[in-house]
Amino acid sequence: MRIKSKPVLFTGITSGISIIFLLSFIQFLFLKINPFTFPSLALSIVFGGITGFFIALLINKNQKKNRSIQESEIKFRTLIDLSLDGIYVENERGEILDCNTMGHKMFGYTREEMLQLSIRDLVPDEFAEMLPDVIPEEMATGEVYVERVNKKKDGTIFPTEINTKFINLNGDKRLIVYVRDITERKKAENELRELIASKNKLFSVIGHDLRGFYSNIVSFSDILLTESGLEKEQDQQFLSHIQQSAKQADELLQNILDWASLETNQIKFNPVLVSLSKIIGEVSLQVSNRAELKGVRIISQVPDDLSIYTDKKFLGPILRNLLANAIKYSFEKGNIYIDCQINENGTPVISVKDEGTGMNPDKLQNIFREGTAESLPGTGNEKGTGLGLKICKDFTEKLKGNIYVESATGKGSTFYIELPQPQQTNGK
Repeated sequence: MRIKSKPVLFTGITSGISIIFLLSFIQFLFLKINPFTFPSLALSIVFGGITGFFIALLINKNQKKNRSIQESEIKFRTLIDLSLDGIYVENERGEILDCNTMGHKMFGYTREEMLQLSIRDLVPDEFAEMLPDVIPEEMATGEVYVERVNKKKDGTIFPTEINTKFINLNGDKRLIVYVRDITERKKAENELRELIASKNKLFSVIGHDLRGFYSNIVSFSDILLTESGLEKEQDQQFLSHIQQSAKQADELLQNILDWASLETNQIKFNPVLVSLSKIIGEVSLQVSNRAELKGVRIISQVPDDLSIYTDKKFLGPILRNLLANAIKYSFEKGNIYIDCQINENGTPVISVKDEGTGMNPDKLQNIFREGTAESLPGTGNEKGTGLGLKICKDFTEKLKGNIYVESATGKGSTFYIELPQPQQTNGK
């Protein structure tokens, strides 16, 4: 083995020379042998050189072992410091003896501060009072993850997932603790529960309304088929009810199909340059019968030569539902205005304005929130599910746009749709 370290080589040579002199001294003092004769000197040099070599060899081996241990410690410390979980070493009393970087950052302490604390400082006061002075081993099996709340330095309470296990280190019992902040996971779980509850409520309302529409159609049809001697005016009234229920059911089914297509990603966003006035004309025609029943006029103020980049498959359902909503809450012979302005960022902003009932601040604040899919009766006692506005919001988001509303009770409502163009959404 080559000994490359200069300090080690120097130590070996020094040790060898010392042994040579020591042997020469012993020969001269005790054995009365002249140490400077060739045999004596050769023996001392050989023995001292071999001994020095082995001393240097042992020192070098020990140094390599120490370096290996130090490198392992660095690797180990680096690994635990890179962990996204808090890792702690505690004694049986719950006092923190060591922690990784996330271990103190998670709670808002410095490492020095953390090593002055115990587990009782990291939990709410009511929980700290329940902890025993000495942690029993059955509380840390290492087999079960436990969820509980912890407390940060600033007093913030947050949910965590904890796994612990007792080990022996140099004859001392130590508790290894892994703590994971699950705030985001809990938030996602709550949002998922709210979303499921919202959709369950929505489907319940949809089912109820569909049954109501078709029940009206069946009931009035039965009357027309079974009752004889009805006046023509009565016939017309029943037919009008049947027609209205059929149209409402058809609109609801169309919204369900649109929403289902969006939720299952069956339609893809493909923006092209289109005439906005042409899309508005097509959508206005779809709701024209309903508008005529109330004598409501749909007035487009969009120039014929205004074209924007959008996807008709997404913008069409948005405008159809906004117009249907405006008609629903308009008074008889009212007006609905559709316009489009280009804002200071070069973004087209489409507006749909009615002169109807408007909304109070509470309704206005919650109109686009999940779980609030609820529709008030229209001025003609029209019913709805609230699905239309959800479609408007979801489809606008797919267009990477923004939808908002201005309204006041008795003064009508104006819905705005901002539609960023491709060069804006791509950041060019």
